[in-house]
Amino acid sequence: QGGAEAEAEGERYKLLQALDMRRLAFRAGEAGAAGARDDWSGETVVAGTGSLDLLLDLPPAAGEAVRRSGDLTAMWGAAQECHRQTRAWIEQGWGRESLLLFSCGWEFMNMNRVVELGAQDRTTLGRAYSAGVSNVGRYAHATAHGDLTLERLHFGISQSVSSPAISTSAATVGGTLCLTVSYPTPIWSDAAADEYADGLVRLLELAAADGEAGSG
Repeated sequence: QGGAEAEAEGERYKLLQALDMRRLAFRAGEAGAAGARDDWSGETVVAGTGSLDLLLDLPPAAGEAVRRSGDLTAMWGAAQECHRQTRAWIEQGWGRESLLLFSCGWEFMNMNRVVELGAQDRTTLGRAYSAGVSNVGRYAHATAHGDLTLERLHFGISQSVSSPAISTSAATVGGTLCLTVSYPTPIWSDAAADEYADGLVRLLELAAADGEAGSG
Protein backbone atom coordinates (compact mmCIF):
# COMPACT_ATOMS: atom_id res chain seq x y z
CA GLN A 1 0.00 0.00 0.00
CA GLY A 2 2.83 2.39 0.87
CA GLY A 3 4.48 1.63 -2.48
CA ALA A 4 1.28 2.34 -4.37
CA GLU A 5 0.85 5.67 -2.57
CA ALA A 6 4.45 6.66 -3.37
CA GLU A 7 3.93 5.81 -7.02
CA ALA A 8 0.77 7.90 -7.17
CA GLU A 9 2.57 10.94 -5.71
CA GLY A 10 5.12 11.18 -8.49
CA GLU A 11 8.03 9.73 -10.37
CA ARG A 12 11.61 10.94 -10.63
CA TYR A 13 12.93 11.41 -14.15
CA LYS A 14 16.62 11.57 -14.96
CA LEU A 15 17.34 13.59 -18.10
CA LEU A 16 20.76 13.34 -19.74
CA GLN A 17 21.39 16.70 -21.39
CA ALA A 18 24.29 16.77 -23.84
CA LEU A 19 25.50 20.31 -24.33
CA ASP A 20 27.44 22.35 -26.86
CA MET A 21 30.33 22.62 -24.43
CA ARG A 22 33.28 23.66 -26.59
CA ARG A 23 32.66 27.22 -25.46
CA LEU A 24 32.78 25.98 -21.85
CA ALA A 25 36.04 24.05 -22.33
CA PHE A 26 38.32 26.93 -21.36
CA ARG A 27 38.45 29.49 -18.61
CA ALA A 28 38.60 33.14 -19.60
CA GLY A 29 41.63 33.71 -21.82
CA GLU A 30 42.65 30.04 -22.00
CA ALA A 31 41.41 29.32 -25.52
CA GLY A 32 44.30 31.24 -27.08
CA ALA A 33 46.97 30.01 -24.68
CA ALA A 34 49.90 27.92 -25.91
CA GLY A 35 49.03 24.23 -25.97
CA ALA A 36 45.26 24.76 -26.01
CA ARG A 37 43.44 22.39 -28.34
CA ASP A 38 41.83 23.84 -31.43
CA ASP A 39 38.05 24.21 -31.51
CA TRP A 40 37.50 21.30 -33.89
CA SER A 41 33.78 22.07 -34.06
CA GLY A 42 34.48 25.24 -36.06
CA GLU A 43 31.87 27.18 -34.07
CA THR A 44 29.14 24.73 -35.10
CA VAL A 45 26.56 23.36 -32.69
CA VAL A 46 27.72 19.96 -31.47
CA ALA A 47 27.45 18.00 -28.26
CA GLY A 48 31.24 18.21 -28.10
CA THR A 49 31.27 15.42 -25.49
CA GLY A 50 30.22 15.77 -21.90
CA SER A 51 26.73 16.05 -20.47
CA LEU A 52 24.57 17.06 -17.55
CA ASP A 53 22.00 14.98 -15.66
CA LEU A 54 18.80 16.86 -14.80
CA LEU A 55 16.46 15.47 -12.13
CA LEU A 56 12.73 16.18 -12.27
CA ASP A 57 9.90 14.95 -10.05
CA LEU A 58 6.68 14.69 -12.07
CA PRO A 59 3.28 13.06 -11.50
CA PRO A 60 2.47 9.96 -13.56
CA ALA A 61 1.30 10.71 -17.12
CA ALA A 62 2.22 14.37 -16.69
CA GLY A 63 2.46 15.01 -20.43
CA GLU A 64 -0.93 13.45 -21.13
CA ALA A 65 -2.49 15.58 -18.38
CA VAL A 66 -1.14 18.75 -19.98
CA ARG A 67 -2.41 17.78 -23.44
CA ARG A 68 -5.88 16.99 -22.11
CA SER A 69 -6.30 20.06 -19.90
CA GLY A 70 -4.34 22.61 -21.93
CA ASP A 71 -2.94 23.94 -18.62
CA LEU A 72 0.80 24.50 -19.18
CA THR A 73 1.65 25.54 -15.61
CA ALA A 74 3.37 22.25 -14.81
CA MET A 75 5.25 22.18 -18.13
CA TRP A 76 6.63 25.71 -17.75
CA GLY A 77 7.54 24.89 -14.14
CA ALA A 78 9.54 21.85 -15.30
CA ALA A 79 11.26 23.97 -17.96
CA GLN A 80 12.20 26.60 -15.37
CA GLU A 81 13.64 23.92 -13.08
CA CYS A 82 15.73 22.51 -15.96
CA HIS A 83 17.00 26.03 -16.68
CA ARG A 84 17.85 26.57 -13.00
CA GLN A 85 19.84 23.33 -12.77
CA THR A 86 21.66 24.03 -16.04
CA ARG A 87 22.64 27.59 -15.06
CA ALA A 88 23.88 26.46 -11.65
CA TRP A 89 25.97 23.72 -13.27
CA ILE A 90 27.57 26.13 -15.74
CA GLU A 91 28.22 28.85 -13.15
CA GLN A 92 29.96 26.36 -10.87
CA GLY A 93 32.39 25.41 -13.64
CA TRP A 94 31.21 21.84 -14.07
CA GLY A 95 30.90 22.19 -17.85
CA ARG A 96 34.68 22.28 -18.22
CA GLU A 97 35.16 19.40 -15.77
CA SER A 98 32.57 17.24 -17.56
CA LEU A 99 34.25 17.86 -20.90
CA LEU A 100 37.66 16.92 -19.51
CA LEU A 101 36.27 13.77 -17.86
CA PHE A 102 34.62 12.57 -21.06
CA SER A 103 37.76 13.34 -23.05
CA CYS A 104 39.78 11.21 -20.63
CA GLY A 105 37.30 8.39 -21.17
CA TRP A 106 37.90 8.47 -24.92
CA GLU A 107 41.65 8.72 -24.35
CA PHE A 108 42.04 5.79 -21.97
CA MET A 109 39.01 3.55 -22.60
CA ASN A 110 37.72 1.68 -25.61
CA MET A 111 34.43 3.57 -25.72
CA ASN A 112 33.28 1.82 -28.87
CA ARG A 113 33.53 -1.47 -27.01
CA VAL A 114 31.50 -0.02 -24.14
CA VAL A 115 28.75 0.85 -26.64
CA GLU A 116 28.87 -2.66 -28.12
CA LEU A 117 28.53 -4.27 -24.68
CA GLY A 118 25.61 -1.99 -23.87
CA ALA A 119 23.88 -3.13 -27.05
CA GLN A 120 24.23 -6.75 -25.91
CA ASP A 121 22.57 -6.08 -22.54
CA ARG A 122 19.30 -8.05 -22.63
CA THR A 123 17.66 -5.71 -20.10
CA THR A 124 18.04 -2.61 -22.29
CA LEU A 125 18.90 -3.87 -25.81
CA GLY A 126 21.17 -0.83 -26.09
CA ARG A 127 18.26 1.47 -25.22
CA ALA A 128 19.10 2.50 -21.66
CA TYR A 129 17.49 5.90 -22.23
CA SER A 130 13.77 5.96 -22.90
CA ALA A 131 13.73 9.06 -25.12
CA GLY A 132 16.11 11.56 -26.67
CA VAL A 133 15.82 15.04 -28.18
CA SER A 134 18.47 16.71 -30.34
CA ASN A 135 17.76 20.35 -31.17
CA VAL A 136 20.43 22.10 -33.25
CA GLY A 137 18.48 25.37 -33.15
CA ARG A 138 18.28 27.82 -36.02
CA TYR A 139 20.05 26.98 -39.25
CA ALA A 140 22.66 29.75 -39.35
CA HIS A 141 23.96 29.29 -42.90
CA ALA A 142 22.92 30.43 -46.35
CA THR A 143 19.82 28.68 -47.69
CA ALA A 144 20.11 29.84 -51.33
CA HIS A 145 22.71 28.20 -53.58
CA GLY A 146 22.25 29.15 -57.23
CA ASP A 147 18.84 27.92 -58.34
CA LEU A 148 18.53 25.67 -55.26
CA THR A 149 16.96 26.75 -51.98
CA LEU A 150 17.03 24.87 -48.68
CA GLU A 151 13.52 24.93 -47.21
CA ARG A 152 13.61 22.06 -44.71
CA LEU A 153 16.28 20.18 -42.79
CA HIS A 154 15.63 16.75 -41.27
CA PHE A 155 18.19 14.51 -39.62
CA GLY A 156 17.99 11.32 -37.61
CA ILE A 157 19.95 9.32 -35.05
CA SER A 158 21.33 5.90 -35.93
CA GLN A 159 19.29 3.06 -34.43
CA SER A 160 21.52 0.18 -35.49
CA VAL A 161 23.54 -0.47 -32.31
CA SER A 162 22.66 1.84 -29.44
CA SER A 163 20.35 4.82 -29.06
CA PRO A 164 17.48 6.16 -26.95
CA ALA A 165 14.36 4.05 -27.34
CA ILE A 166 12.83 6.88 -29.38
CA SER A 167 14.52 10.07 -30.57
CA THR A 168 13.36 13.44 -31.85
CA SER A 169 15.67 15.63 -33.93
CA ALA A 170 14.86 19.29 -34.44
CA ALA A 171 16.16 22.12 -36.61
CA THR A 172 14.64 25.50 -37.54
CA VAL A 173 14.96 26.71 -41.14
CA GLY A 174 13.39 29.99 -42.25
CA GLY A 175 11.14 30.11 -39.19
CA THR A 176 9.88 26.54 -39.66
CA LEU A 177 10.60 23.93 -36.99
CA CYS A 178 11.50 20.62 -38.67
CA LEU A 179 10.98 17.55 -36.49
CA THR A 180 12.17 14.01 -37.21
CA VAL A 181 11.28 11.02 -35.02
CA SER A 182 13.55 7.96 -35.14
CA TYR A 183 12.75 4.65 -33.44
CA PRO A 184 13.76 0.98 -33.58
CA THR A 185 11.26 -1.67 -34.59
CA PRO A 186 9.83 -3.89 -33.20
CA ILE A 187 10.53 -2.16 -29.86
CA TRP A 188 8.30 0.64 -31.13
CA SER A 189 5.50 -0.03 -33.55
CA ASP A 190 4.72 2.47 -36.29
CA ALA A 191 1.38 3.24 -34.65
CA ALA A 192 2.94 3.90 -31.23
CA ALA A 193 5.61 6.12 -32.77
CA ASP A 194 2.95 8.09 -34.66
CA GLU A 195 1.05 8.60 -31.40
CA TYR A 196 4.25 9.76 -29.69
CA ALA A 197 4.98 12.26 -32.48
CA ASP A 198 1.40 13.57 -32.52
CA GLY A 199 1.52 14.08 -28.74
CA LEU A 200 4.78 16.00 -29.02
CA VAL A 201 3.38 18.25 -31.75
CA ARG A 202 0.28 18.88 -29.63
CA LEU A 203 2.43 20.02 -26.69
CA LEU A 204 4.43 22.34 -28.95
CA GLU A 205 1.24 23.81 -30.41
CA LEU A 206 -0.09 24.49 -26.91
CA ALA A 207 3.22 26.06 -25.88
CA ALA A 208 3.31 28.27 -28.98
CA ALA A 209 -0.28 29.44 -28.43
CA ASP A 210 0.43 30.11 -24.76
CA GLY A 211 3.54 32.12 -25.67
CA GLU A 212 1.63 34.22 -28.20
CA ALA A 213 -1.12 34.91 -25.67
CA GLY A 214 1.42 35.90 -23.04
CA SER A 215 3.30 38.23 -25.37
CA GLY A 216 0.05 39.87 -26.49
